[in-house]
Amino acid sequence: MLRPTVAPTTSCSTYHLKDAMPKSFSPALKFYPAYCFPLSPTYNTWARLTAADVHALKERGGFEGQNIYFHLNHPIKWIRLVGVIVALDVYPTRWIMVLDDSSGATIQITCGRPKLVQPVLPKDELIAPGGGGAIVPTEGVTATGRAIDLRGVDLGNVVKVKGGIGAFREQRQVLLERIAIIHTTSGEAAAWTENVDFRRTILDSPWVVSEKDEKRAKSKAECSEREQRAMAERKRRKQRAEAEKMRGPLGKEEQKALEKGKRVARLLSEEKKREEQRRNAAEREQEGERVKSARQTKMDNERRERDKARREHERRLREEEYERLKAQRSGGKRKSGGQPGEDIMSDA
Repeated sequence: MLRPTVAPTTSCSTYHLKDAMPKSFSPALKFYPAYCFPLSPTYNTWARLTAADVHALKERGGFEGQNIYFHLNHPIKWIRLVGVIVALDVYPTRWIMVLDDSSGATIQITCGRPKLVQPVLPKDELIAPGGGGAIVPTEGVTATGRAIDLRGVDLGNVVKVKGGIGAFREQRQVLLERIAIIHTTSGEAAAWTENVDFRRTILDSPWVVSEKDEKRAKSKAECSEREQRAMAERKRRKQRAEAEKMRGPLGKEEQKALEKGKRVARLLSEEKKREEQRRNAAEREQEGERVKSARQTKMDNERRERDKARREHERRLREEEYERLKAQRSGGKRKSGGQPGEDIMSDA
């Protein structure tokens, strides 16, 4: 069997999300809105990954609970792995297999079990040949509710598994959707070649969307949302019409009750409209009061400024008048000169 040259691990419990997930994204990467995801080469396809790749996928805020993860800025929801089954456990509600692809980590593959019909030996369980009482799976239920054939799946099988990504107790898992046993070395080599080509052509480079394609995807998403709302409205109308048709013609009492309900609804609508009008009128009145108060405050401030300027002007005038009188007195004394009483004698 062809295997990668990386040394395998034997326990999937030693590889946890907190050890695998980086703390932050590279600032150089551009992450696109969800409406651009259909343009991604990794979103609506089976991404060819290894177990170590799955554990190293990053989570991003806003996509919690949607099982969408990121490699660089590639959104990934569905994955495909190739490896050997090294453990197989049975539980009342699910099968759990452990896949080792020699990438440096192992990963759990989970699959639901059908509801038990016979408590002694359900038909989805067989005793493995060779004794020992080991139970091998024959039928399972995928995470999307689809039946899946597990006949022939056993320890040591080289398998190609496809599914979604889940997590349990900080440990990544594959939610099985499809499984195929690889019987030949050439088949395994071809699967590994696909993994290498997928990584080289897609995963090794960031995902880039042109501005034109991004606008087109946004417009398409908005149109799709409007169509969904219109479809939901048509469905509701159809259901109401079918309900009325099944109910048949209304009796007098039912007709009166219906008319009364319509009147009550109309009165409530009118009362709600009047209440909204009163609220709007109150808000307009409050706004008018605020404007009036602001205008009055502005006028008061302007009046105070004018009074202040007037007082300042009057003060300067008084000071100038005082200086002028003072200068006149000083000039009169200088003109008089001579001995005291001389002016009196000259006037006489």
